[in-house]
Amino acid sequence: MPSEWQTASARNHHEGINRAREVAEDLFKPKQQTTRAEVPISAPDAASSAGQQPRRQPRILTIPPLAPTTVAKVVAPAELKPIPRPASIRRETREIPAFQFGRVRALANYGMRRAQVAELYGVTVDEVERVIRQPHHSRKS
Repeated sequence: MPSEWQTASARNHHEGINRAREVAEDLFKPKQQTTRAEVPISAPDAASSAGQQPRRQPRILTIPPLAPTTVAKVVAPAELKPIPRPASIRRETREIPAFQFGRVRALANYGMRRAQVAELYGVTVDEVERVIRQPHHSRKS
């Protein structure tokens, strides 16, 4: 059986909800438009002064015309010459170091051709294929 305190709390809760609903409805009600008959007669000066004021002109900003530009002589850009890159120093290796095996496998598996990997390391394609075929050894910690 609900106690008196519980029923009072529930009643207050419902009253609060109803009050909030009424306030929301009043907020979104269409506003009544006033007619000439409803305008108070006690302010005749305000109505007549509003009628006498000139109509406000809209603010239109004008942009001044651009000054005539002189035609600049178009000079053809000098022909760009490629800058020579210094020759990369390639070490002549006959085999890929063991610590690079994982990298070689990754490069070969994820988009580089074996010939490109071989060129990168300065070895033959056979050497790259040998590294790829070798079983993976787990690192010792």
